[in-house]
Amino acid sequence: MFKILQNSWALFLGMSLIMLAYGFQGSLLGVRAVQEEFSLTSTGFMMSGYFVGYFLGAKYITTIISRVGHIRSFAAFASFASVAILAHSIVINPVTWFLFRVITGLSMASIYTIAESWLNDRSSNKNRGSVLSIYMIILYGSMGFGMFFLNFSAPENFEPFILISLLMSVALIPILMTKRKAPSFKKILPM
Repeated sequence: MFKILQNSWALFLGMSLIMLAYGFQGSLLGVRAVQEEFSLTSTGFMMSGYFVGYFLGAKYITTIISRVGHIRSFAAFASFASVAILAHSIVINPVTWFLFRVITGLSMASIYTIAESWLNDRSSNKNRGSVLSIYMIILYGSMGFGMFFLNFSAPENFEPFILISLLMSVALIPILMTKRKAPSFKKILPM
C-alpha cells in the first residue's frame, strides 16, 4: 500500500489544493451574497446551481475521460473551476452566479470522478479501502481547513476570489508534472 500512496502523491497534493479552494469558496460565496444583499431565495437559487452542475458532470465525465484521458480531463475541469470563481468577482448577480455555480459543480463532479477512478486503477481489491480512506481524509481535512481562510480575507474584495483561483490553478502543477502513468483511456461503462 505504501507504494501506491507514494505513487499517488501528486494526485493527493493536487486534490488537497482543490479542496482548500473549494472549502474557502463555499464559505466565501455565502458571506458575499449577504454583503451584496441577495435575497434568501436568490442565494438559495444561486447556491443550488452547484448541484445542477454536479449532476451534469457525473453524467458526462466518463465520456470525456474516455476521449482525452485522466490528466487532460483533470486539467480542463480544474481550469474551468478556476475561471468560474474569478467570474464571480466580475459579474455580481444571482442569476450569473447560478451559472458560475453550475460550472463549478460540473467541474468538481468531474474532478472527483477523475481522481477516484485514478486511485481505483492504481489499487487492488486488497488495499482499495485503505487508499480511498486516506484520500477521503485528505479531501475533507483540506476542505475544512479551506473554510478557515475566510477569517484572513475581506469577502467584499476581489482578492479572496483570486486566491481561490490560484489554489485551483496550482493544483494542476503536481498532476501535470508527474512521471507516473495515468490510467488507460479504455471505454468506461456506466453502472
